Amino acid sequence: MRRKSSDSTAAALLPLLAGSLILPLLMVGVIFLLVGLNAGSGPGPYTVVFAKAGDECETIGQYLDASSGEPLRCIGPGGFRTSSIDFPGFSREQNDEVRRWLTTLLEDGDLSVFDQRAIQGRVEGIAAELPPGTRVERKSGTTEIWIGAGLTGAGLLLGSGFAWRWFQNRRNGF
Repeated sequence: MRRKSSDSTAAALLPLLAGSLILPLLMVGVIFLLVGLNAGSGPGPYTVVFAKAGDECETIGQYLDASSGEPLRCIGPGGFRTSSIDFPGFSREQNDEVRRWLTTLLEDGDLSVFDQRAIQGRVEGIAAELPPGTRVERKSGTTEIWIGAGLTGAGLLLGSGFAWRWFQNRRNGF
């Protein structure tokens, strides 16, 4: 059986087409998956992070000096960030309560690990009592995970289809 030149051209273009479609699809899908999986790994809006001056910080969370309990100026995305003891959704009285709790724990000197946990527990307790719609929820990466899974699945499906077709062409002598 004689081959047509168009058949050999199509067979030669198949790997090129597969690579130009599948690789970007897989790469973008994996990037979305990684972003979605890492979305919840940072501090949440009600997280108190005890650090040292000059440490790196995220855009979310309240950063306090580990020894003095003072709001911390830290390096974050886009430059310097000054933290405060104002939590989203908290009333003025609730923020003042956290400040008083912090001041009480600082009376005996440095903040111990137990003091830090007590402050975090108090903030979480107040946040749990906030009415619905007032509480700011931690950002989840569910949307990014679904997009990444869909793109990766589509890439794998297309890749398996191209591979099957390539093996069929090889077996038939094209």
